[in-house]
Amino acid sequence: MATSASSTQTAVNADINVTPMADVMLVLLIIFMIMAPLIAAGFQATIPEGVNLIKSEEQPDDVVLGIDRDGNYYINTRPVPKAMVQDSLRRIYTTTHTQDKILYLKADESLKMQKVQEAIGMARQAGVRLVATVTNQRPGTESTVSTERAVRKGA
Repeated sequence: MATSASSTQTAVNADINVTPMADVMLVLLIIFMIMAPLIAAGFQATIPEGVNLIKSEEQPDDVVLGIDRDGNYYINTRPVPKAMVQDSLRRIYTTTHTQDKILYLKADESLKMQKVQEAIGMARQAGVRLVATVTNQRPGTESTVSTERAVRKGA
């Protein structure tokens, strides 16, 4: 019995195969789940809280020295070994921040005061004239500092 080739062919399947797409999506999900904490990592500290603070937003050109709960140092969220902190600050204040020489210090509230004093000492030796500590307004409280004083400070 003879059969023609056209009679043995099946109809074309027009359905989309979503299995490869689902595989790719799962791989991307895993990659993002692994990378997200690494991207967000950097300076992590619980900043002390206070009352009667003058609200001041952090400016992009501010120099911020951070110390996390483990005693690791960061300059503008970049990790810096303790041995290099003083040299790094000296380089910053002799090249780009030659006028004001203000350093903002963010330290974890669980640090011993000795660590904070040590950081201030390194900053002073690097040529910093003013060290300002960064704190957060205590939740449930409002600052009673007059806005006039806050404006005068910012000017």
